Amino acid sequence: MKPDLSVEVCGIKFKNPVVVASATPTKDAKYMRKCVEAGAGGVISKTISPEPLLTKYVSPRFTVLHKKGWPHIYSNYSCEFLATYSVDEWMNELKLARKYCDEGGSVLIGSISGDSLQTWSELAKKVEDIGVDMLELNFGCPHPRDLGYKSGQELGSDPDAAAEVAKIVVDSVKIPVFVKLTAEAVSPVYVAQRVKEAGASGVTVVNRFPALDVDLDTGRPLLHSTFAGVGGPWMRPITLKWIAKVAREVKIPISATNGIRTWQDMIKCTMVGASTIQTCTALMYGTKQYGHIQEFLDGMEKYLADKGYKSLDEIRGITLPQIKTWDVVDRETKAISKVNSEKCTGCGFCTTWCFYDAVSMYEEGGNKRKAQIDPNKCDGCGLCASLCPKDAITMEGPKPVFLGDFS
Repeated sequence: MKPDLSVEVCGIKFKNPVVVASATPTKDAKYMRKCVEAGAGGVISKTISPEPLLTKYVSPRFTVLHKKGWPHIYSNYSCEFLATYSVDEWMNELKLARKYCDEGGSVLIGSISGDSLQTWSELAKKVEDIGVDMLELNFGCPHPRDLGYKSGQELGSDPDAAAEVAKIVVDSVKIPVFVKLTAEAVSPVYVAQRVKEAGASGVTVVNRFPALDVDLDTGRPLLHSTFAGVGGPWMRPITLKWIAKVAREVKIPISATNGIRTWQDMIKCTMVGASTIQTCTALMYGTKQYGHIQEFLDGMEKYLADKGYKSLDEIRGITLPQIKTWDVVDRETKAISKVNSEKCTGCGFCTTWCFYDAVSMYEEGGNKRKAQIDPNKCDGCGLCASLCPKDAITMEGPKPVFLGDFS
């Protein structure tokens, strides 16, 4: 029997945990249909707002930082704003999306951003009336600013304002309400607690960061000449940290987002407590667009089967009890580095990484240089094993060593 990838969140069943995030891939009904046809368990519509500046895009609005690391580790640096429709036009798109989600068995989640307490309430009611299953409040968008009112990340970084808006929306609708959090200048754990107290059903952890990069020749800010949003695969460890902290301290359903590029990333998000996992950058900056969704599903299913798990529920949160406090981590057990001479190419890089004079080079038959490590000098720091380009250095000790899979 195949492992069960379905999850239940706030009484709503998702056929799988893969949710397409509120962004370009869900920019209208046509593209939301593509999400459904690709097999996504859920679709979050692009955020609708009454603010006219958020509906008019700049050009260009996407670029890549650290391109040499693509497609593995790079930065999605961009400034695409919210849905390009009027509120009434967007309701028609949502009606179509509702139809497509019903046909494909996907959960439809509406995303909104108001410009006043009144419009937050009005938008929530309108989107609920269309028949969406859940709502996500966009308290994390890195773009809106200088508007004369708090929106996006600026709203999410004010715990009092976030709680106030969350309560207004929760009191206006009957469906579950999730709040999309930011890690900018505020603790997502504290905001999660505040919006939970205000009645929010769950939280999305965690949005991209506001950022700035500049043209080297002129000093002009890239793209539209102001701050943009930055995220990408490098953010996974940050996302995992905040999911774990919110899961342990607030105990509220979590939808993971940011830094998720592979099925392995999705498994890790589940292990630290997430119920659903959102994808956006992987679809936009990858090579298969919506085709990556099936890769995620196949990979998670195979992982569960190979490990003997029947469902994602069996691994959800298994990391949490294994997280130790800093004061009690093991400071006594020592592992040391060891060279596999068959893999070693004699590049000599490891001698520059060792700050304990433990690594040296020697000549093997045929004038082949090889590295060797003096176990009496090795401090067990792990740097050489982590950086060796040929994985010719491993660490051994009386206990298992966890350096990661380097992928």
